[in-house]
Amino acid sequence: MSTTVKQVYDFLDSIAPFDTQEDWDNSGFLVGDAQKEVKKVAVCLDVTHDTLEQAEAFGADLLVSHHPVIFHPVKGLREQTPGTESIVYAAVKKDIAVLSAHTCWDMAEGGVNDVLATLLGLEDIEGILPDENGNAMLRKGTLKTAVPAEEYAEVVAETLGTVVRLTQPEKMIQTVAVCGGSGASFLPALVGTGVDAFVTGDAKHNDFLDAIDDDIVLLAAGHYETETVSMPVLLELLKQEFPEVEYTYLESSPVVYIG
Repeated sequence: MSTTVKQVYDFLDSIAPFDTQEDWDNSGFLVGDAQKEVKKVAVCLDVTHDTLEQAEAFGADLLVSHHPVIFHPVKGLREQTPGTESIVYAAVKKDIAVLSAHTCWDMAEGGVNDVLATLLGLEDIEGILPDENGNAMLRKGTLKTAVPAEEYAEVVAETLGTVVRLTQPEKMIQTVAVCGGSGASFLPALVGTGVDAFVTGDAKHNDFLDAIDDDIVLLAAGHYETETVSMPVLLELLKQEFPEVEYTYLESSPVVYIG
């Protein structure tokens, strides 16, 4: 029996319900034919021209991404100057369907933030700061023993293969909250929760200043690096559900670190 895009969509919806996504998000079935047969699936964090080309070379019928390929309103789909065509147009032209699971996968059980919390050595992991529907985006856990923030930052850097920026490197920490991607906006809500440190991907200069005022160590470990670790996990879940399909994972980091 063949697998269809719709069946993959339904499975994703069962493990990371699309109706739990944030109001501003655009997760779901975004490009292609729901009844298209799926023999090969590529998984990535971002749909870019590079990942589309890799997916095409693999022979993918479907691309499953974290970040939505359509985020802002699209006013047209057309051929542009060679090499500058829109990502959506390119996906349609290559006949590659796209499913994107963004904030619903962030908060899902076993999703981005559970994977991140586990990788970073936290125990007794629980969801915190639930929304009005009871869905918690962030995770909180504890380290076996309290350690200086700088020491923990080194663990985060090595585990994720990234560069970590942090505040209060000498502060002892044990209770840690995590949020992959852009989570700094949650910082004010963490005050009074007993959290010693907060690991996220992106943070602005003022976020670090606010964290110092709030006496919470803020560790910024990279948007891509804090989220991409969850995508091979999603791939394995797909593989278990649809073992007859071939899979590949596509690296797609847009950032190069120098120095």
